[in-house]
Amino acid sequence: MRTRIAILAAALVLGSMGVAFAQAVDTGTIVRIDPQSSVVVLEDGRMYRVTPSTVFLVDNRPAPFTGIRPGERVVIQAGEPVIYREGRYIALQPGPPSVIAQAPPPASAVPMGVRQTIYGTVTDVDRDGKIKIKTDRDSFEARVAPEALRQVRKGDNVVIDLTISPPGAASPR
Repeated sequence: MRTRIAILAAALVLGSMGVAFAQAVDTGTIVRIDPQSSVVVLEDGRMYRVTPSTVFLVDNRPAPFTGIRPGERVVIQAGEPVIYREGRYIALQPGPPSVIAQAPPPASAVPMGVRQTIYGTVTDVDRDGKIKIKTDRDSFEARVAPEALRQVRKGDNVVIDLTISPPGAASPR
């Protein structure tokens, strides 16, 4: 009888561990928080919407959504993965990512170039449409459209996706 109870207890423990590991757990550094939409954006571009079951861990301690800040390294448990499209966040479908078959490029195709993501902070906003951006290695200026300039503030986080293409390469527009 004790053996059966011990086996049943072990099965329950193993089953609950499987459920715990089945929940999505992601780690990253926060670059932006959208409190109106309850969305956290990580430095690599991944975005998660907070659900009632979402848990944030900062320094291995639970933290409320209102207590996390940009620049902090977090573990996100049970966040809902989202993408930002057409002015709103859209939930990604669970399960394995879809695979789209693509024809291989012709042998004479010109290489697309080098891609890099740059992270920084706005240090100054000029009325003429220039913003100064400080990165961990350097700083530079960029010109933005007037409608975008109205939304940019000193201290805002910046994520720039940069592609450097050789002459004659197709432009990714």
